[in-house]
Amino acid sequence: MANESNNNNSEMKAFFVAHGSKVVAALVVVIAIVVGVVQYRDYQKAAAAEQAELLGQGMTFLYAGEKENALAEFESKINSGKLSGVGLAKAALYAGNIKYEAGDFDAAAVLFQKSLDNAGSVALVRSAAMHGLAAVKMEKGDYSAAAGLLEKFVAEFAKRTGDKEDRYQKDEPMDEVPSVADAMWKLTLVYQQLGANDKAKKTAERLLEVYGDNQSVADKAKKFLAAL
Repeated sequence: MANESNNNNSEMKAFFVAHGSKVVAALVVVIAIVVGVVQYRDYQKAAAAEQAELLGQGMTFLYAGEKENALAEFESKINSGKLSGVGLAKAALYAGNIKYEAGDFDAAAVLFQKSLDNAGSVALVRSAAMHGLAAVKMEKGDYSAAAGLLEKFVAEFAKRTGDKEDRYQKDEPMDEVPSVADAMWKLTLVYQQLGANDKAKKTAERLLEVYGDNQSVADKAKKFLAAL
């Protein structure tokens, strides 16, 4: 081990003799990049704080149960052009939820799509917008579109495998979002509406296999399979 260490040190010295100035220059570049990244992150934090502040009043109304005021506030901020990225995605998501609950499915669909278009890689926002859009398609009887969205949802966000040994050892991957089981249950129902009973059966069985610990959807899946 000592000889190996000495050899490594010798090789390192030789490398610096031959390339020392290049290494220093490279380090300067790396440091400059790191500083740039830190500065950009600081900018991102400031931007995120500004976006959160813009959403603040709407959130206050929402938590107080004043949905009409919340909707007006979110729509005002969306139309102002001041929101962007995840901030815009959140405002559209909240507004879409309110429209959906009021039965205004066309308006909800537009807002959920806007949320999805601006959510980037933020899983919680992106998944909620996709789930909302699928729910709208189901309400409007467009089961083919709903199936496409829910299939995409499960493919993107479902990480659990159902492997009991891995789960016992706490090695089983975790889902990125908490709503995968509900999405799979909706997908089961959508397949049934499309007359794809084999797909519906397989999805319900998979739901039980992987999410049998989710009592709410597991009971529904059991009843569904028993009725086939």
